[in-house]
Amino acid sequence: MGGGFYVREQKYICGKDYATAPTMQAEFFEVSEKEHKASTRRKKELATSLAKEAYNLRKSGRYLVLLVNTNFRPGDFSVTYTYDDDHHPAPNDLARADRDFSNAIKMLYRLCDKQGIQRPKWVVVTEYCTVDPVTGEVLGRHHHHVIMTHPAGLTREMVEQAWNGRGMARCEPLHFDHNSVESLARYIVKNRRCKRHWRQSHGLQPPKMPRPNDNKMSRSKLKDVCENCLEDRAYWEQMYPGYTLHRCEVIITGNSTRHLIVSLYRKEPPKNKNRRNQP
Repeated sequence: MGGGFYVREQKYICGKDYATAPTMQAEFFEVSEKEHKASTRRKKELATSLAKEAYNLRKSGRYLVLLVNTNFRPGDFSVTYTYDDDHHPAPNDLARADRDFSNAIKMLYRLCDKQGIQRPKWVVVTEYCTVDPVTGEVLGRHHHHVIMTHPAGLTREMVEQAWNGRGMARCEPLHFDHNSVESLARYIVKNRRCKRHWRQSHGLQPPKMPRPNDNKMSRSKLKDVCENCLEDRAYWEQMYPGYTLHRCEVIITGNSTRHLIVSLYRKEPPKNKNRRNQP
């Protein structure tokens, strides 16, 4: 660990604990000796700021992926609210678009309260219709992508009714791939040209962040891993027992250092095979 720099491992557990969570992420990034000697609280603050930092599009969706994987499960809802021409807010009217979604959620809450149904929790990504300040081109249309819990009694019809005739409302079962909704979360932050913003309801749990480890990997080992082990499933299964590799991503940061993000999902236990000679 020469030169006063360390490689920090920070895990994000998307569930109750390491032993049961369906997914997790591990990231590796260089820290200075001062950061290495900081308090545990300060180390976690650094890792959280890195997770939320949006220095490029790939980074901007990372915390959203972690939050969604921590709080939503198969059987929950994927919702899209779009506008027809008569109800579409004017380009650049971001406040009106946000207010429309807030009003829809309030209406859904009223429907739930009336029928004694638990209020759902949610994350919404709103994509806005904007005007290019240089060309004057109108970019996109206002719409809302929502990931929502499915408490007992809540129906898809109620979720769609809450949009109250502003346009099309579509509520579908939430699709998981390898215990993760990463593909959906990445899809809804995909468009580089259009401005977007995400927010969440109260009551969602952040991913759990165990104490960071500055002794898991050296700088030379991080370089070797980035060059030779990104797709080596056996390597990652050995490092994180109980999980298997989903994907790896290497980001070269602004100061030209490597930032490795490893996404993993819980490894299914081997199926019992019928043997001819049972004891």
